Amino acid sequence: MQDLQNKPNISQMFNIQEKENGEIAISGRELHEALEIKTPYKKWFERMSDYGFEENIDYVVTDIFVHNPLGGRQSQTDHALTLDTAKEVAMIQRSEPGKRARQYFIQVEKAWNSPEMIMQRALKIANDTKLQLEAQIEKDKPKVLFADSVVGSQSSILVGELAKLLKQN
Repeated sequence: MQDLQNKPNISQMFNIQEKENGEIAISGRELHEALEIKTPYKKWFERMSDYGFEENIDYVVTDIFVHNPLGGRQSQTDHALTLDTAKEVAMIQRSEPGKRARQYFIQVEKAWNSPEMIMQRALKIANDTKLQLEAQIEKDKPKVLFADSVVGSQSSILVGELAKLLKQN
């Protein structure tokens, strides 16, 4: 993701977030602002939702905290849009800001699908898998030790004697 943010003009439009599953997320409020929409965000997003976007598939509802004019903090609803949803919303807008957003998303997608970024994500997945497997091995160590002790015995054994044997090993 760092490569995306280091490219020229990439970080100027949106704060790109990477979700836990590795997908890109774009703030609905940031998209609304970048598209220079005059309608209030809440009404605009409801209208965009009429195009068939589904919650928890195309976007996730989030809360953000903003400073109000009195100096306190207040909560506002935002939506973390998938890259595809953000592109589709930008395609609907027939304006110069919409065109800029479309070009931006195309640039983001090219960078995201570059061999370097694909390799970086693959290495992260492999490392996470390795750490999970190592944790499982540590968790299973006592069971493996017990199984090896049982397999190594030449005859039947009483439980008390097995306990002594395990203690020695």
